[in-house]
Amino acid sequence: MTLFKRNDPTLQTLSHSDRELLLRMNRQGASRRQVLGMLMGAGATFAASNALFTGVARAAAETPKVGGRLIMAGDQHGPNDTLDPILATSAVDYFRMRMFYGSLTRLTDTLGYEPELAEEIMSNDDATEWTFKIRKGVEFHDGKTLTADDVIYTMNRHMGADSVSKSASLVSMVKEWVKVNDYEVKAVLDSPNADLPIALGTFHFKILKDGTTDFSTAIGTGPYKVKEFKPGVRTIGARYENFWTEGGYLDELEHYGIGDSVSRLNAFLAGDVDAMVNLPPKAIKQVEAAEGKEIWALVSGAYVNIAPRLDMNPSGNMHMWKAMQQLQDRQRLVKGVLKGQGTLGNDQPINKAYFDYCEDIPQRELDPDKAKWHWDKSGVGSTAVPVVCSEVAPGAVEQCLFMQREGKKIGANFDVKKVTTDGYWGAVWLKEPIAVSSWNMRPTANIHMTLAFKSDAAWNETRWSNEKFDQTLLAVRGVTDPAKRKQMYCDLQTMIHEENGMSIPMHRNYVDAAANYVKGRTFVPLNNFGGAESPVTLWRDDSA
Repeated sequence: MTLFKRNDPTLQTLSHSDRELLLRMNRQGASRRQVLGMLMGAGATFAASNALFTGVARAAAETPKVGGRLIMAGDQHGPNDTLDPILATSAVDYFRMRMFYGSLTRLTDTLGYEPELAEEIMSNDDATEWTFKIRKGVEFHDGKTLTADDVIYTMNRHMGADSVSKSASLVSMVKEWVKVNDYEVKAVLDSPNADLPIALGTFHFKILKDGTTDFSTAIGTGPYKVKEFKPGVRTIGARYENFWTEGGYLDELEHYGIGDSVSRLNAFLAGDVDAMVNLPPKAIKQVEAAEGKEIWALVSGAYVNIAPRLDMNPSGNMHMWKAMQQLQDRQRLVKGVLKGQGTLGNDQPINKAYFDYCEDIPQRELDPDKAKWHWDKSGVGSTAVPVVCSEVAPGAVEQCLFMQREGKKIGANFDVKKVTTDGYWGAVWLKEPIAVSSWNMRPTANIHMTLAFKSDAAWNETRWSNEKFDQTLLAVRGVTDPAKRKQMYCDLQTMIHEENGMSIPMHRNYVDAAANYVKGRTFVPLNNFGGAESPVTLWRDDSA
């Protein structure tokens, strides 16, 4: 049980493990005196303990039912769909990984972490060594017991110059992983990183069985086993009876993508799917008024953007991309397109949802005069400039069309080419000179900027390179002085705002929808369907 030294607990703020402990005590008939005694012993007040006991009793009345089937509709899929965690790219990949695999740590709704396959996590004083004690008795889907060898094998796949991991940059400070014994490993770092356990709870660090090279299926420790996996078609998981903890309540969980937002909405309203991602903002009221349908929304730092490749022409023309930034009608995008389900973007990725947000950077607004000045300086004139867009998230296409409209007023000729979402991340993204993208929030500002803006990051969309930025990003991980840390994070965000070239006109909330019988929803603000954490806890309230 967590020690409540500063804040009284509530049912909503409890960690997953503490919540499960209290629910288990309730099911086993623990008395009010026993529960209150434990909570007050952990530092909670009598009033908070009493309220929490009542809340747990009510929650226990909604005990998950086992059985049934759910169909979850994503918005993208394609031939690059994968069962290899280090190659996961899209929201459908992230959801699929959570169906079949587990991680050393699990992220919470408040973007902290708690133990999962590691039952205990410890660091030395300067966060240059982290020790993970592996949970005993956990089995892979083929019956093999989880040991340190599996963890070492998994983590080593993210290391070295030949690694194809999409998140290798998040653990680049790890010098080596050391096996202490069969159920204990140690990460030895060459620089401090207090956020390492948080990074290991993100999408790409799912634990594999030692020696795994075949990803036509998934042999993980997750709540479901692979029943069917067809890239670009669908994924079906069947309940794994030996799942090590509570969860995996459904007989089957199916997940696939419906690229067209109208078709996805119609399928949801007709009952063909039980939940859907990225509800079109214009349809929010329609879903709220529909019987048996509910909104599943999370405030987040996710965003959509237009990324010009700085190493290509004409997208590398500084005056051209500065003009593009000044042509973004941010107010209209947030109010008119997102229907208020988002906030203004400022051409850098960190908004108020992040602890390290810098509020000192002036807000960039639609400014046709500045845009024209830069456009004239660019020398591009009326030459057609291709911009590839796709409905990868609400507002992704509209940001291009609004820019095209405003551009005509200053003599710019943006040739907006809309393509399907199917296969977009493999065929278009990171390849075209100018293309849209959509980013999920990450647990910390440093993790996000390391993934997307560090010079050697695999997902550095504009190919921007800045040695000072890279050095500051590394150095700030070990800074404990609040004022110095704040200034360093402001410097990082300012460099992106001024130099990176990307247009980030809006941050968006995650707005999904689910039938009212879909229970066990999660609310981790890092992805659709509750941060892609929900496969473990989903259940049907109408199951027999």
